[in-house]
Amino acid sequence: MSRPILYSSIRSPHCLKVALFLQEKGIVFDRVEIDLPARQQKSPAYLRINPFGLVPAYTDDYGPHADSLLIMHYLEWRHPQPRLFPAAETDWPDALNWIERSSGPFRDVSHHLYWQIIEPPTSGTDWDRVAALKTEGIMLLDTLEAHLAHRQFMFGEFGVVDIALIPWVHGYRRFDLISAERHPHTAAWIERVSTRPSFQNNYQIKGRFFSGDTA
Repeated sequence: MSRPILYSSIRSPHCLKVALFLQEKGIVFDRVEIDLPARQQKSPAYLRINPFGLVPAYTDDYGPHADSLLIMHYLEWRHPQPRLFPAAETDWPDALNWIERSSGPFRDVSHHLYWQIIEPPTSGTDWDRVAALKTEGIMLLDTLEAHLAHRQFMFGEFGVVDIALIPWVHGYRRFDLISAERHPHTAAWIERVSTRPSFQNNYQIKGRFFSGDTA
């Protein structure tokens, strides 16, 4: 059996999710860094692995796999222990809803704030847009805060929903969206997740988002 390979970029939060999932599963894998600015994800060699030209991609003896959520779902089936998807079937609809939000509005706020503040367009930062994005981000955090009010993690034990959310919510701190007074449970959750070895081993503060080439 050959060792699995994760094709990823340190610039992609979607790749971070899969790396966290793999390490939490205890799966030993090799990592191949894909240079997104150099468009390596569109090279003929990479397109043979993922015809859509996106990262991450994951290969093992069962073939190539693409899309971060689908990869994690596959890994849960292939390596059922430790369990990272909710144990209770009744939690699945809500869990999938949170995962969808993580790649939707949570991602969108972080992505657009980055390109307005950290690397603004040549026309300059649209501060009205920034204010609207921050308002939306705080509303999302209010929803997360209510969910975490009586929980250590999103659904019982640490799992896939925590993994799906942490790359985006952790990044909200750079935009001063998380208030210890308004979001104490969220701040404590970030601390619990970000001190896990899997996060410490994989999180990179360098680089920027290239979300158009990640999924």
